Amino acid sequence: MRTLLTTPIPLQHSARLISPYCCSTIDRFEMLIISGLYRFRARRLAFRNDYCFFCAGPCRAVQIRTFDVWHIFWIPLLPLGFWKRWFCTFCGHQPHSPTKTRRPFKWAGFAVLVVLSILFWGAPTSPDFYIGSWISRIGAPIGAVLLLVHLIYTPKELTLKQSLQSIRPADDTVCPFCGTQLILGPRCSCPLCGVVRQ
Repeated sequence: MRTLLTTPIPLQHSARLISPYCCSTIDRFEMLIISGLYRFRARRLAFRNDYCFFCAGPCRAVQIRTFDVWHIFWIPLLPLGFWKRWFCTFCGHQPHSPTKTRRPFKWAGFAVLVVLSILFWGAPTSPDFYIGSWISRIGAPIGAVLLLVHLIYTPKELTLKQSLQSIRPADDTVCPFCGTQLILGPRCSCPLCGVVRQ
């Protein structure tokens, strides 16, 4: 009989240890890998009036360009190039990122719960899983009914297009970051920091 190892051990070609709790051998290892992104050379490129879903209202957004590098264990390995992202100046999030589960996913979850309810009620109960089968039989229909009530009575969220209709374009004549007078024209920009008004 083999037991599972719950603590990570160093990565090796073969890891065979004797468990202190029984005389069985363990030939499995686990390893924690830490990875993420570094964002270098952040630079402001533009600003605009926008609608932020996190703030649920109008905001000022700024476009930031960064050079992204993927790392493992804080060691930069894979350069991903320059990326441009818009950020809300009030909350710091990307303004157009969805904050709630979208309605099509909720309807898909409702359909899954209905199918699971049918399957749980159609399957015979086994003596080994008697309580769990009854919890599943009762829980899945209740979850489906609650989700259906939520979908019917919750108003639809505004789409991005509907939210942006009430936002007026930025009409600043002074750079909001350095206070310099903008060069007005078809492409209004700051002569000092190079930020473009959109």
